[in-house]
Amino acid sequence: MKKVKFNFQTKLTFDNNVYDHTFALRCIPLENESQKIIFCELDILPFVSTQKTVDAFGNTVISGYLKKEHRFLDFEVKGEAEIDSFTKTHDFMPCYRYQSDYTKPGDELKIFYNMLMEQCDAKTPYEKTIYFSKKLSECFSYVKNITDTKTTANEAFVLKKGVCQDFSHIMLSLLRMNGIPCRYKAGLASCDGETHSWIDVWDGESWFGYDPTNNCDVNDSYLALSQGRDFRDCAIDRGVMFGAYTRQLQLISSGLV
Repeated sequence: MKKVKFNFQTKLTFDNNVYDHTFALRCIPLENESQKIIFCELDILPFVSTQKTVDAFGNTVISGYLKKEHRFLDFEVKGEAEIDSFTKTHDFMPCYRYQSDYTKPGDELKIFYNMLMEQCDAKTPYEKTIYFSKKLSECFSYVKNITDTKTTANEAFVLKKGVCQDFSHIMLSLLRMNGIPCRYKAGLASCDGETHSWIDVWDGESWFGYDPTNNCDVNDSYLALSQGRDFRDCAIDRGVMFGAYTRQLQLISSGLV
């Protein structure tokens, strides 16, 4: 068990004024058997009234609406949490068995999976997770600015390069091809100065966390903000707005101590 202090800050800057801006944030840490929030503060600029709900995957969603014209949206969440990675969670959902839009395999991933299974003597979900992750790391490199948030598992696998999101999506695809339920996690980790992603795998009774980017078990140095079938369910900020064609510059900083 470990107490951690967390800080996550995002600055969204638009190149033109926007208005009628509806947004949804998933930046409040999850709370379950293995992760307790001691305290948490959220600040949003420009000031706006918000509503807190919980989605189907257990994520806290902060929703708001900015009617007037503005050029930025900044939000910061900070607080303290207690993490115990040895305490298992049991919030299983049948949808985690099936491929999603991001994890649906193409021919390249199917060929890779079949090749792995020809050599695989792993029996349990944990053993298979370690095996798939090791083999993936042998042919897939961590490289920034090659993929983006719309890149699917198969697209990233063809490139053989990507970031933590891509490692997680490919692993989800491989495990689901093997009939093993698994889910995407987004959050903060002491190994990364930005947001990070990893996976949870169902062993038949409970979830265990694994970080395929770093080939290691998830421990008390990982703080989950959201979970779901893939990145789409876990996106930290989403929004719809009106205005001239507007590009969005996003600056993210985070810390977990």
